[in-house]
Amino acid sequence: MKYVDPRWSRTRPATTRRGFVLLDALVAVVIFSIGIVGLVALQGAAMQMTGAAGYRIDAAMLTDQLIAQMWANGDPSQLLTDYVGSGGKGDTKYMTWLSSIDCTSTLHVTGCLPGVPANPPSIQVSQQAITNSSNAQYQVTITINWQAPGESNPHSYVSITDIGY
Repeated sequence: MKYVDPRWSRTRPATTRRGFVLLDALVAVVIFSIGIVGLVALQGAAMQMTGAAGYRIDAAMLTDQLIAQMWANGDPSQLLTDYVGSGGKGDTKYMTWLSSIDCTSTLHVTGCLPGVPANPPSIQVSQQAITNSSNAQYQVTITINWQAPGESNPHSYVSITDIGY
């Protein structure tokens, strides 16, 4: 019978491959964990952007609401005396609107924005010349500002509208 050296036998166990499956599984778990952390960060960023979009929608709605009140007023010449204001000071309807959009005020009914007292809105009205017409037309520029909780910089929304009859 022929002698076979066990060192050269093909049936011997592979001692150099011990732990390879365990290492492969650990690497897979690490890659999976990094993916999960990335998804959580992406979800957090999406929630923050959704909140910012909500504030922009509220600002547009509150501005459009004021423009509708100006149109319903009936007399566009009163825009110069009733609605002009900035820096938290202004005419009667400006002050009423300012208190209605301030979240710290008890007078807000339809919606409000955070940070309005620190960043008050402004309303500017200027009369526009219309050729071949006796009607008056006014350009109204409304700038509404807000500052979301936890943010250091204020945001603004500007609406420019022509009102006239």
